[in-house]
Amino acid sequence: MSVDLERAERAVVEYLRAFGLDPDGPELERTAHRVARLGSELFAGVDIDPVPELAASSVAGADADGPVAFLDIPFRSTCEHHLLKFAGTVSVVYLPAGEVAGLGAIVRVIETVAARPQVQERFTDQVAAALEEGLGAAGVIVSATAEHDCVAIRGPRIRGASVRTLAARGRYAQEPGAAEARARLGLAGT
Repeated sequence: MSVDLERAERAVVEYLRAFGLDPDGPELERTAHRVARLGSELFAGVDIDPVPELAASSVAGADADGPVAFLDIPFRSTCEHHLLKFAGTVSVVYLPAGEVAGLGAIVRVIETVAARPQVQERFTDQVAAALEEGLGAAGVIVSATAEHDCVAIRGPRIRGASVRTLAARGRYAQEPGAAEARARLGLAGT
């Protein structure tokens, strides 16, 4: 992604002025620059395809004849509705079809997909799709649980509530594999 930091900085200056704030005052004089740089970090996953790196890190012919579960991987992302943070954990179960992933590559997939403005439902679905495509997995199920700042600091102002989303692909999108994968994620009955 090509980021125009100067343009972003000018936009933040105008945003601050729209609220009657002085972006040139001593309290805010570097704020526009900091916010522009923050945006380049928060949205670093835009236009980045995580699949090639995942495919490159996979190991062919590994002795994995059952599901692989990688649980409670921390993540943070940005809600596209209010540009506020949502953060939590992602758990992944996949059924290898001759290839297993390097665990660091799975984390990088999650980090890349998380570094985009989005809704949690799309985040979960994109992680599942990348794992299925990048590994050629016979089945993938991804569960994401997150707290949303848009609920905690605006509107209802409820702290501690979380949202859980689930995406399934391949054999795990249908029974009987889905029940087994859901059980591994502590989601039996969903």
